Formats: sequence, structure tokens, C-alpha cells
Amino acid sequence: MTGRGISHGCISVLNGIVSGTGAVIGTAMVTEAEYEETGTEQKVTIIGAEQPDDNLARICVRRALETAGKDTSVGYILVIRSDIPPSRGLKSSSSVCNAILHAVFDHHGFKIDDMELVLLGVECAKEGKVTVTGSFDDACGCEFGGYIVTNNYENKVLKQTTFGKYDVVLCTPEYTKRKVPRAEYEAVAPEMEEIKAIAETDVLKALTLNGKLIARVTGEDTGIIDKALGLGALAAGISGTGPAVAVVTESGKGKELAEKLPCNTLVTETR
Repeated sequence: MTGRGISHGCISVLNGIVSGTGAVIGTAMVTEAEYEETGTEQKVTIIGAEQPDDNLARICVRRALETAGKDTSVGYILVIRSDIPPSRGLKSSSSVCNAILHAVFDHHGFKIDDMELVLLGVECAKEGKVTVTGSFDDACGCEFGGYIVTNNYENKVLKQTTFGKYDVVLCTPEYTKRKVPRAEYEAVAPEMEEIKAIAETDVLKALTLNGKLIARVTGEDTGIIDKALGLGALAAGISGTGPAVAVVTESGKGKELAEKLPCNTLVTETR
């Protein structure tokens, strides 16, 4: 393969669907994409997804080729590997978009500003209909890491800082996200405004409060959240629209805590 790209995952602190303000913390979860132009067939292979759907991947390749001024009918092979479980609220789609765009641009030696690439990925996600808001917060978190707050209506970064080193335990149910009407998220906007204010001074507390609020909207049980907090976690809450629960612990304590949780777990760290 002649073009390679990587991206990471992130977890939610503020769900952007509710009021348009999103906030995320980057994680070390990785998506890798490899791209090569050859033959006449456009072939996509996705490794690591339970239900591979290559529509988004093909959109990303086409949009990248258009941006680079290249022939979109060219034959290619694209291979995607990811350790981010899809459709769980762990930002797999944003990570895939970023990684593919990097790989195609790398193949062609095409230079693009990092934020321009993020915005292109947002447009790909919208076209692929895998996001309600465009997930600008998620795309930024996957690309840059750290702690990022965004206005998802205007695709504007409101705050971007580094974040300390913590372990992150991801509780990932076998089932995928449930579809909830957007109006039900918007109905809790007043409560989210209070959580946004808390996030100004206590990001981890906001993560927990946001996660419990989204659990209420989506009908998810908060048992795992409460269990994790009872075991000493610094924060725990639904990530994205779920159903995954992100649990933040002190660095080095994630594996021990994960073994005590009654769920499928993955242990990573903040980035």
C-alpha cells in the first residue's frame, strides 16, 4: 500500500446533539487505513467491524480524490483496521473518515491543513448519514486529542487544551445504539446548560452528569455507571448516544477496575 493514514477515538463530555455544543476527550484507540490505486475495481476491506458497511469509506475516498483534483473513477484497494467498536458512541465513524482521508492524501502527496481535513470528514459523515450534527466535536477529538469543546452548528472550536493521562475503561454491550428522535435530546437542553457550566471547571464531573442525562434520554440503564463510580472511578457515563459507557480512572488502575465490571470491556488511555 502506498498511502497510509491513522486516526484515534474519543469519548463524550458533552453530547453535541442536545444544544449544538459538544465536548470530547481523545483516547488512544486507533483506526488505520491503507490505500493504493490499482486495476479498475474499487475494493474496500474493513477489518474489525461486526457489520462492515463500506458506503462511508467510499464516500471518503471520492471526496478526497475530488479535493486533490484526481480521477474519482480510478481503481483502488482500501483496507481499514480499527479497534474502535462501531455504533457504540465511541466515534468510530469520525475516526474512519479521518484515517481514510489521510491515506488517500498520503498516496497522492497532497498537502491539506489539519482543520480542512477535519471539516472534509464532517461533510463525508453527513453525506453518509452516520451523524445527526456532523459530529465536528468527534472529528476534532479523533484528529487532535486532548480536551476539545466545539460549536457543532458553526463548526467552530471553542476550547482546545491538553488533558492529563488517565486510563479509560470502555464498557461495550453486544447491541448497538438505539435510535431516539432528536426532539428528545433537545428537550433536555436546560439541564445540559447546567452541565456545560460545570464543564468549565470540572470536566470529569461534567462527563458523568452528561452520561447519566443521555442514559435517561436513550433509556439505558445506569447500573454500570453507578458500579464504576462505586469502585472508585473518577468519572463514568454514556459516550455519544451510547450504548457504550466510558469510565475514567487514574493512570494504571484501568485494568483492575475493568475486571470488576459486569460487562465487556476495553482498556485504553486518554490522548
